[in-house]
Amino acid sequence: MMHSHKHRIEYAFLLLFGTTIRLLPLRIALLLGWLIAFIGHYLLRFRRAEARRRIRHVLGKKLTPAQINKIAWISWRNLCFNIVEAIRFKTLSRENLPVDNSAASFISNLRNQLKESPSGAIAATIHMGNWDLAGIIIDLHHIPIFSIARRQKNPLTDTYLNRARKSFNMEVLLNDNHVLKEIVCRLTQRQLFAILPDVRNPRPAHKIPFLNGTANLGAGAAFFARKCDCPIQPFITHRIGWSQHTFILLHPITPDPTAEKDIDQQRMMEELMTQFTSAIKTNPEQYFWYNKRWVLDPL
Repeated sequence: MMHSHKHRIEYAFLLLFGTTIRLLPLRIALLLGWLIAFIGHYLLRFRRAEARRRIRHVLGKKLTPAQINKIAWISWRNLCFNIVEAIRFKTLSRENLPVDNSAASFISNLRNQLKESPSGAIAATIHMGNWDLAGIIIDLHHIPIFSIARRQKNPLTDTYLNRARKSFNMEVLLNDNHVLKEIVCRLTQRQLFAILPDVRNPRPAHKIPFLNGTANLGAGAAFFARKCDCPIQPFITHRIGWSQHTFILLHPITPDPTAEKDIDQQRMMEELMTQFTSAIKTNPEQYFWYNKRWVLDPL
């Protein structure tokens, strides 16, 4: 396959940056991430105005401009830290996980969910804290977990990321034609399905109250919970300082087999996103406000 000049440059930069980040001590690698975040936020002002506008819309006018600026900066800095940590995921083991004591109860809860469920379970989180780290930690504790992802536009980058994903047992299914059947199959095998529901659907879907607005969201979490008769366990991750993380479990949501399908899916999604809205408003700096496809944007 012939690759474009742009794709080759992007891939070369990714290789160079990734190698550098893995060779540096963690604190120095995070310092490099902080520097990149500073340049992007304060010098290039990358999507800064959009993020501030979103924060003001969700949290209201009670915040001062200085408070909004602080939330926007920490959110962007945390994203850069997330990227640094993701590049270094290969170095993680159960002995050196950067998490506090909450990890033990988090893992225990998920094991109990799988044990008590007639099929698998759905672990739902949002773009908060280091959301990818949760899947790695679950995998390292030998809980069968899988998720889905879209193909990257750059095929070289796509191959690189797929190789990185195979460093662990957690399987990432590509969002292709047969993925729905594969998800159902794995849930019936009592696996854990990790899903991020706070992504705006590009086509008309479910209208769900979220972040002081109405979001057009897919009902994947509710759809599979009902189809496979399994619980949804929502949770969030928080970054503590630069390099430590904690887990917060929210209230599980279960399907009601006596209810009409569409009504029950709507109910589960509303309960799910209400909990996430509360979590974001409590710690707004932990949320990712910079998504190019903003969850509350109209179709």
